[in-house]
Amino acid sequence: MKKIFCLSLILFSFLSVNPAMAAGPLLRFTPGSGTYSNGDTFKVNVGVDSGTEKSQGVDVWATFDSAKLEIVSIDPLDNASFKFAMGKNIYNDTGKFDLSFISTVMGTYDATAITGDIATITFKTKSTGTANVNFTCQTGSTVDSNIFNMSANDVLDCSQNENGTYTINAGGGTTADPTATPVPSNDNTGDTTTGDEELPQTGSVGTTVGLLIFGIVGVLSSIALRFL
Repeated sequence: MKKIFCLSLILFSFLSVNPAMAAGPLLRFTPGSGTYSNGDTFKVNVGVDSGTEKSQGVDVWATFDSAKLEIVSIDPLDNASFKFAMGKNIYNDTGKFDLSFISTVMGTYDATAITGDIATITFKTKSTGTANVNFTCQTGSTVDSNIFNMSANDVLDCSQNENGTYTINAGGGTTADPTATPVPSNDNTGDTTTGDEELPQTGSVGTTVGLLIFGIVGVLSSIALRFL
């Protein structure tokens, strides 16, 4: 009796200091965090750990910040322990996506416990800030993320899911095009001309009047000589 009690105490203590060993069936994003530049693309894997449960299907529903991220593609990964057919829907405008994974041996007892990555998501950054990618999961609901066992029961422990948080900085930024044609500057620095100043004159009023009088005198002289 003492031996059984001691073994139980040891097992309980081991699970207490190793919470990962006691974690229920869960979904995770890997990496769960990272820092990227605006305009970059980066990849995040979708992982499943069904614990000791054999699974015949997995649903992954998630949301992301559509102002900061967009999904370029979602592609399946080979996983020897869970061969599947994958379906997907991507909604970049509302920041949602959902995936479904169905065992190719669904309905048989050949389905197995799943531990590993089953898909990869390629994101592109759109603006700076912190972007969260979260699983949509509610205990007891089957219209969100699920891990179905062989009895078609959802065994996913929503509280154990590992979401993603990604930081986007301006490191990539928008750079000037070195081939662009320079735009003429409208800077009037150094131009001291004001609206009240007169335009430069090209002649003299006195000179003009003198020439006019000289011409009139010449004409009158010509007329007077005709009568002499």
